[in-house]
Amino acid sequence: MADLSYQQARRIGLKEVKTRSARGEEPYLSVLEEIVPHLSSLQEVYLGAMRIDIEQIVGTRSAARKKVFSASFYPLLDENSEFASKWSALAASHLKEGIRESITAIEYLNRFYVVEGHKRVSVLRYFGAVSLRAEVRRIVPPRSDEPEIKAYYEFLDFFRLTKTNYICFERPGEYPALTELLCGENREPWDEDRQRSLMSDVTRFRKAFRASPLNGKLGQDEALLGYLKVFGYERLQRRSTTDLKNDLTAIAPELLEIEQQTGPVLMTDPADQPRDILSWITHLPSRTLKAAFLHDGDPENSLWTRSHELGRLYLQESFGERLQTQSYFNVNSENLLSLSEALAKDGIQVIFSTSPRLLAPTLAAAGVLPGIKFLNCSLNVSHPILRCYYGRMYEANFLTGMVAGAMSGNGEIPYVSRAPVYSTLASINAFALGARMVNPKARILLREAEAPEDEIGELETTGGIAVISGKDSEGSDDCDRDTVVFRMQDGKRENLISSFWGWGELYRRILESVLDGSWDSLGKSGASGQTINYWWGISGNAVDINCEEALPDGLRRLVLLMREQIAAGSFRPFDGPVYDQSGALRIAEGELLTPEQILGMDWLADNVVGNAEERKRKDKS
Repeated sequence: MADLSYQQARRIGLKEVKTRSARGEEPYLSVLEEIVPHLSSLQEVYLGAMRIDIEQIVGTRSAARKKVFSASFYPLLDENSEFASKWSALAASHLKEGIRESITAIEYLNRFYVVEGHKRVSVLRYFGAVSLRAEVRRIVPPRSDEPEIKAYYEFLDFFRLTKTNYICFERPGEYPALTELLCGENREPWDEDRQRSLMSDVTRFRKAFRASPLNGKLGQDEALLGYLKVFGYERLQRRSTTDLKNDLTAIAPELLEIEQQTGPVLMTDPADQPRDILSWITHLPSRTLKAAFLHDGDPENSLWTRSHELGRLYLQESFGERLQTQSYFNVNSENLLSLSEALAKDGIQVIFSTSPRLLAPTLAAAGVLPGIKFLNCSLNVSHPILRCYYGRMYEANFLTGMVAGAMSGNGEIPYVSRAPVYSTLASINAFALGARMVNPKARILLREAEAPEDEIGELETTGGIAVISGKDSEGSDDCDRDTVVFRMQDGKRENLISSFWGWGELYRRILESVLDGSWDSLGKSGASGQTINYWWGISGNAVDINCEEALPDGLRRLVLLMREQIAAGSFRPFDGPVYDQSGALRIAEGELLTPEQILGMDWLADNVVGNAEERKRKDKS
């Protein structure tokens, strides 16, 4: 005769069958032999005794027990059956001394199918067990291009390293991402202490997840991966369940954006920002706006930092008493969060981090401090809790390339890139295409970023045209220059044209949007959790060129005419056909490159002589 526990468990099972059937879902146990008809022909690996997550036990090997249980292993047979009596006896034994005997199971695609021990699984499920012991054999499917199979082979790599099998993904790329977040560069196999520590952390996270607003909207393991991308593993290790719930609530839009994979809304022109008179009136500043700039370098040693500092000084002059700004140098991933928390207490409302290398810690700070508007100088990333910004420097460098090509007698143009930054290869390629447009024989002789000073000196004394990128012109205070084209005239260096960053104008427009309310209007103009990236070019004054006095008048007029065409959008620097150094077609005629393609360039145009792999490595550093 069944006891009260069986009666209650059976009611749960019958209700599950009814609910799942109404939804058109399978109400009973999954059967492995039905999922994989040729099961016996597949490779089998004995894994031995191990603890498995009860949530991953999804079915049975054969159909004999299929309708004895609901899909979640709750019993279904009559209360007067022999099965019910055995189930009740096992439940009583569990309450008295616990179930110690392992089940036997098959693992397939990181899900478990019971061979022997079905009632043990059912009883433990009813009493809320999280895991159980099992003797496990693994069935390995043949490799294929199916996403689930690809993800499974990535799981096998993850399992060999961590011996962890209770985190489940079905999309390729997620296990490698998790491995990187948990292990970094250390690929030594985990010991038992590390395995237990992760299990404890994941159990605590899942408890917080079930109590958070994300429960039911996002898978718990997808949420775990998203949390680690924002905050890192160290924070997860030291946070309580309540703290984790608060963290998840704060970054819910971010995690849902990661899951939906809708991508960022790209603002390519300042005119794209919505403005209306009512918004402007309601956002009239009642107090001074306070903004902070966090740099990973210092202005004494970094041209990149100096260029952003010039932008900040331009802001102060433009806004006057309406704005207070502060700069902090040599910020890194270890101190950015604590610095941001201190700035929040001081009333800072907007924080700019001025390097792509600071993206990850800025993202973590944005999750902790939702009251501050965070921006990072990078692009093509989907993070609704912060905004990203960058300039289309390749537009300006196409024009500098035109000058170099036109002024070079033999078409040989030495190009020294002294300070590789984000999207360097795109700028080099645009320069090369600009040079070739006016000089079909133009070849760009790319030098390494670490070219010693004596090499630079040789370039400046050989005559002809040369280019230095990431190095301001001698004797000039215009430290925001990106690329300078010069020639040697009567033994003296003579600058012809330069491209430069207009960070001040970009920052001005962004902060104006905060003051007049268009910042908030832009965030509400699309879907909830919308990601905003600013990617302004010559048309938005985020980048531009400076024609020097030595530039011939006819060439000056041509360059300025092309500048107008680029600003108006009627000419694109990356216009095909374009081939890379190997002769492969990279841009077809009439093809319009996406921002992802431009920023992700890992190749050099066929008229560039140099090492693309070296430049690519430095571009990502």
